[in-house]
Amino acid sequence: MKRVANPLTVRPYQVTAIPGRGLGLTACSVIDPRTKIDDCFTWELPKRDIKHVTETVLNGNYFDHPLFSQRGLVAIGHISLINHDPEPNCEWRMVQVHDRWMIETWSIRRLSRGEELTFDYGYDPTSEG
Repeated sequence: MKRVANPLTVRPYQVTAIPGRGLGLTACSVIDPRTKIDDCFTWELPKRDIKHVTETVLNGNYFDHPLFSQRGLVAIGHISLINHDPEPNCEWRMVQVHDRWMIETWSIRRLSRGEELTFDYGYDPTSEG
């Protein structure tokens, strides 16, 4: 029986230590505007678990549910390493795939090789809240 290898998915970014910001993602090459960079599935949380997640290091992985305020979503994947910037170069989109939610990351503008990928979280993660 011949064994066939799964094709390697080449992502246009790499995980990088960002000075003063922890881990983040940087472009491995030029990324054109409106390019899909990556995606990841999410896990849904009931309301009783949202507070527990948002008070831990997983807060950066938390997203509001697009349809139900009584539920939340947690993304575990490289997308969760994208750091905040009030003038971001990427955006995220929530997409429903059958009965699950997926988060996609898209470039807003042209990204240079070595440039950090950023989102606007919609709040200042450095404020005391």
